[in-house]
Amino acid sequence: MKKLSILLAFTMLSISLFAQDAIIDEVNDATLQKYIELAKKNFPRKKAFDTRVDRSKSALNMAKSSWLDIFNGGYYFSPSSSSGTFISPGGAAGPGGASSQTGQFVVRGFSAGVSVNLGNLISKPSIVKMAKADYELAKLESTEYDNTLTTEVKSRYYDYLLAKKQLALRTVAAENYKTVINDAKLKYERAEIAIEVYTASRTLATESEAQALTAEVTFLKAKNALEDVIGTKLENVK
Repeated sequence: MKKLSILLAFTMLSISLFAQDAIIDEVNDATLQKYIELAKKNFPRKKAFDTRVDRSKSALNMAKSSWLDIFNGGYYFSPSSSSGTFISPGGAAGPGGASSQTGQFVVRGFSAGVSVNLGNLISKPSIVKMAKADYELAKLESTEYDNTLTTEVKSRYYDYLLAKKQLALRTVAAENYKTVINDAKLKYERAEIAIEVYTASRTLATESEAQALTAEVTFLKAKNALEDVIGTKLENVK
């Protein structure tokens, strides 16, 4: 019993020494920055915010360029040397004229004119102002989401490092407990320890193995969560 206790104490000491490497020592700032850049490039929701900024910018440019819409221009050209003619409502034309169903005076030569749409002139500044406000809002929302996404990447990265560390610890513990159970089994067969001691060692070994499996699943989930946000496998990040 004393030897088993000593072996268990040695096992726990080895795990404790292995755990002294803090998580913060595992953080690689360069790698983390690569993950953040990949997330901003690949994450679908980030793409949606970027598209919204581009769309609002295009709308602003269109609103600014539409100032010319308030002006309407036109011209009339008739290649004739005659000064003009009056077309009667009944269709009879004056000298050199042509028949028509409407009464009008047709000017020979070239004429042009410009008109201004007062409704558009009054509303245009407000339209441009609204388009500019939408663009600024889209940029602010995109910047805010950049910060949110950066925080999310960091959180998932730290979770990944924690899960990786816990997996390593549980794996070491499971391997050490295998040594304990093998030693206890040998001593039990030699009648050097009681059945209770052997059973207790087996229970510890089984629990340790179960914890190692749980840590493995947790690590895989943390790895997948980080890969989901950066849009690629961690193995592809150089």
